[in-house]
Amino acid sequence: MDVPITFVALAFGLHIAMVNLGIALATLVPYFKWRAEKLGNNGLLKAARSLMKFYAATYALAGVFGTAFTVFLLSFYPKFIGLAGHLTFVPFGLAILFIALHFLTITTYWYGWNHLSRQTHLAVGILMAISSYIIPLGFRAVFAFLNTPIGLKLDPSGKPYLDVLEALSNPTLLPLYLKSIVGALTVGFLVMAGAFSYKYFHSSEEERRAAEELVRFSTLGAIITLIAMVLLGTWYGFSLMIVEYKFNNIFGAFGWTVGDGVIHQNYGWLFAFKITLVALQFIIVLYIYGKLRGGSFINLGQAKLLMSAGTLSLIVLISGELLNEYSQYPYFVADLTDPKIASALPEPVKQLLVDALVIKPNVLATGSELIMLTLGFLGALLVAAAFFIYLILLAKPKIEEEY
Repeated sequence: MDVPITFVALAFGLHIAMVNLGIALATLVPYFKWRAEKLGNNGLLKAARSLMKFYAATYALAGVFGTAFTVFLLSFYPKFIGLAGHLTFVPFGLAILFIALHFLTITTYWYGWNHLSRQTHLAVGILMAISSYIIPLGFRAVFAFLNTPIGLKLDPSGKPYLDVLEALSNPTLLPLYLKSIVGALTVGFLVMAGAFSYKYFHSSEEERRAAEELVRFSTLGAIITLIAMVLLGTWYGFSLMIVEYKFNNIFGAFGWTVGDGVIHQNYGWLFAFKITLVALQFIIVLYIYGKLRGGSFINLGQAKLLMSAGTLSLIVLISGELLNEYSQYPYFVADLTDPKIASALPEPVKQLLVDALVIKPNVLATGSELIMLTLGFLGALLVAAAFFIYLILLAKPKIEEEY
């Protein structure tokens, strides 16, 4: 794979991992705080506060790597960004609007923790969760358009534009969006189960009770969402049958093809890798759930095994996103290879789309000196992000927070 694609994929993978953790935490933190207050459970309240702190950190990192991803796209593929920004302005705009709203709710929820009434604080938390669900809807609408440009129209002057209502009928949109949300919850459940199972052995008695409750809740939640994710992933796979080029690139290696059956880029290995890791997650979480149903809590070794399932979930998430995008290579829009679509476009629009939507990096941004400079800055960013996560998760605060 060429260097520009690698830079874009790395920034996008890290961004999407943080975003999905954020979607899960935006849902779970308000729920746990509400439950803690209802039951008078101070340990659970402290756990919810800790999760909110981690959520704020992951949201900040998601923004950093999202910015890096956007800069890489603008630098390496300016024609694509110019055209995509024009065609998908409405779904992009929807996502950006709710990103701003989401940031506002995170800030209000954090600083209003001990200052707003319980009802008001809960309302802010619910709005925080809802906005976290709408943000990916806008972006998934863009990705569905990249699968197949349903809704692409030409105005009387011949300029391309997007019919938003028709674009929302894209058969790949709903399964892709729902799979994304359920996948985010799966990651959140597994990461949280692993983290609190480990914390159980390094906490006070009060914190242990809260950690045990969170692990039991998250393990059961992970089983349910894993099953749902597999079903939704199957639905999305079938929906890609209308995108023959992409479907064959993913499933052709297993003898499942549509149309002419040609495999242009074989990514069956990445699909197999992802499915194998999903199966491992399932085995681990079912094993741990069986132990928990016995009544006693798991031992430290089993807690580490559960932590590995959380790590696997992040790898699955990133590999799934890369599979979805790489399987279109070397096109930004997979259906651009379909002669029925290409032949229906008049000149010069056809050439405009081909120039912008075929992955050809900007030669001005691919010089060896610029690549080395970019690599240096990206390395520094990764080191800073790792240190930031260390400070959030492991560094001991000098002054205990009040709850």
